[in-house]
Amino acid sequence: MADSEAPINNLYHSLDEAKVGRKHWLTVFTSGMGFFTDAYDLFIIGTVTVLLTPIFHLNTNQISLLNSISLLASVAGALTFGRLMDKLGRKRMYGVEVAILVVGAILSAFAWNFTSLLIFRIIVGYGVGGDYATSAVITSEYSNRQSRGKLIGTVFSMQALGLIAGPAIASIFLSSGVPSDLSWR
Repeated sequence: MADSEAPINNLYHSLDEAKVGRKHWLTVFTSGMGFFTDAYDLFIIGTVTVLLTPIFHLNTNQISLLNSISLLASVAGALTFGRLMDKLGRKRMYGVEVAILVVGAILSAFAWNFTSLLIFRIIVGYGVGGDYATSAVITSEYSNRQSRGKLIGTVFSMQALGLIAGPAIASIFLSSGVPSDLSWR
């Protein structure tokens, strides 16, 4: 082993053996909120299309496309951001994909017809795919050897909370009398 490799190996060893601390949990929380948002945004569309069908006069093909387009776009986002994070860095790309996801979600709330919502859902899916490619990797890299599985599992468990939160929030809006044409947003 060359002398220049020894400090790097010592650094990796010290990171692998570090106790779980505040920075670890901050990374888990940040990545976990990404997965929460991913699940919320990907799967709320099922609830939204039920509310939007009479408003946008959606047919079966349009409903199917709205329900699947973000999942398809997430594949492209994962492939793109997987390559970009290797070339440009995970932290930098994490901010970019989150920004794409947020822009797509906000634009979706202001969609005025089927076509605009479809385009905005593609943007959401692309950002979600980028988040899938970065969140778990960032958590894995910052985790110690002993707690890596627990920390990554915590990040992934946030998806379940996002899946539950979407329909729960829609139910709260609808049961409190918020009209369908506003609550879907």
